[in-house]
Amino acid sequence: MSTSKGMYAIRRRVRRGLPVVLSAAIVLGGGSGCASTSAGTSGDFGGSSVQTAVIQNAQGAARGINMVSTTDVNSALINAPVEKAWAALQEVYTTLGIPVTELNQQSRTIGNNAFRVRRRIGDVPTMRALDCGGDSGMPNAETYQLLLTVKSRIIPNDAGGSVVQTTLEGTGKNATTAASSDVRCASMGALEKRIADLIKGKVAPK
Repeated sequence: MSTSKGMYAIRRRVRRGLPVVLSAAIVLGGGSGCASTSAGTSGDFGGSSVQTAVIQNAQGAARGINMVSTTDVNSALINAPVEKAWAALQEVYTTLGIPVTELNQQSRTIGNNAFRVRRRIGDVPTMRALDCGGDSGMPNAETYQLLLTVKSRIIPNDAGGSVVQTTLEGTGKNATTAASSDVRCASMGALEKRIADLIKGKVAPK
């Protein structure tokens, strides 16, 4: 983890406004029906997952195609014990106005799997938090209705402090047109950094 960037380890995969249905259309073209299953490769927090689509053609022949998607984890060091950082993280979600739909005290995980938002997440503009593509210089994340999955957790580190890990991803849709295709949104790191900074402020000595 690099110290030259404030101890933030940020990995990004930017998908610039491609319709979510595009890859499926390419892969599934010619099929008359499909079913899918998925399996995660690193638990329920970040990492890669494999989705298997079963395609049946007009002649009834079926074949399976694996599609891999990756959820990147943004990590930041917190100079505080795990329990103190965990309490602060829960307060941060309230501060940012992120409704909590998932809360696991044992794994110290908090999040929302269907967070609908537009323009701002707390004091973070969505155009800084996400890349959903854009037209004519206007980022889609600024104007689109977004459906996001945001999760954070606190884990211990070897030095007696803790680490906050956050994932952010989702889709966006033009709220002013009849366009039916969503676009995929990739994190730009600003929300994850804001979450970490707010935690650090709450656990800092007074």
